[in-house]
Amino acid sequence: MESNLSGLVPAAGLVPALPPAVTLGLTAAYTTLYALLFFSVYAQLWLVLLYGHKRLSYQTVFLALCLLWAALRTTLFSFYFRDTPRANRLGPLPFWLLYCCPVCLQFFTLTLMNLYFAQVVFKAKVKRRPEMSRGLRTW
Repeated sequence: MESNLSGLVPAAGLVPALPPAVTLGLTAAYTTLYALLFFSVYAQLWLVLLYGHKRLSYQTVFLALCLLWAALRTTLFSFYFRDTPRANRLGPLPFWLLYCCPVCLQFFTLTLMNLYFAQVVFKAKVKRRPEMSRGLRTW
């Protein structure tokens, strides 16, 4: 049985997909955008506290998840300024925290938005047809 290894390109022949100047520019742009998102969400959370809105609501949980996501992404992309190969060879915990946790946070955020939307739709249907809520406990 013949192996397919004969068609592989040797590692010495590989070149980066983008020139270093473009990579640095994209890193700076992403870091800036994520930092702006972080400070925007941070300011919104302070406004919720300042104006006395409900502290535990869909809005505040959504903002807290977004704040954590933006902080992790800003931290990840800021690592690329110093040492890109080292940022790609992190230990298990930092790797999970910077690469995997933001994906989990996105899932939780989308699940929260789905739950909120389902609640809004259900309340609208109950308003139109009150018999739908018969036997249900309201929280």
